[in-house]
Amino acid sequence: MELQKVIEARRTLKVMSDENILIRDIKSDVQKILEMGGKAPFHYIHPNSASKELKSLAPWRFYVLDGVSCRKLADYYIKNDIDGGKIIQMLRAAQTLIQVTWTPEIDGTNSEKVALQNIEHVAATAAAIQNMLLTATDLGYENYWSSGGTLRDVQFKSLLGIPEEEQLLGSIFIFDADTSSCKTKKGALKGRQGSVDDYTKQVVL
Repeated sequence: MELQKVIEARRTLKVMSDENILIRDIKSDVQKILEMGGKAPFHYIHPNSASKELKSLAPWRFYVLDGVSCRKLADYYIKNDIDGGKIIQMLRAAQTLIQVTWTPEIDGTNSEKVALQNIEHVAATAAAIQNMLLTATDLGYENYWSSGGTLRDVQFKSLLGIPEEEQLLGSIFIFDADTSSCKTKKGALKGRQGSVDDYTKQVVL
């Protein structure tokens, strides 16, 4: 699909099911989504990357659950009586969940330089997420960028093998295009950014 058309077609769609939907093998598509996420630009090197299991210099890290693991995670919520809200229903419907994290720079002086580096890390990781959402859209999948809710908790970091110092920027749910057997909810702010004139000012010197 032409890039502009992909950008226009991308939408936020929460897909939910009370029952486990059919799991498909979409490994090759997920691999492409992850690879395109990794094409995002970044400015600063991931802190302590050489000492970690994942050694990329980029500030982002992706933790991937396939459909089977999504269903098991939904069961974990139920078994442990954890209030996951709509997350449980989304895990029942998702073909894949990608937990996207970044690692803050730590400086006891709270210097402006470190604060700016952390802004850069978040921006780069958000760019990686957008790349993944656009790729998923291009491949024909519905997708939802969640802030994570309870998936941000230390308990779930431990369960999913995510280092405690990493911060979750997004839980990326990938759903089938056919959502006829599920409940859906569109993003509340779709189209509400206004026209280009509402967020752009031409600067003349």
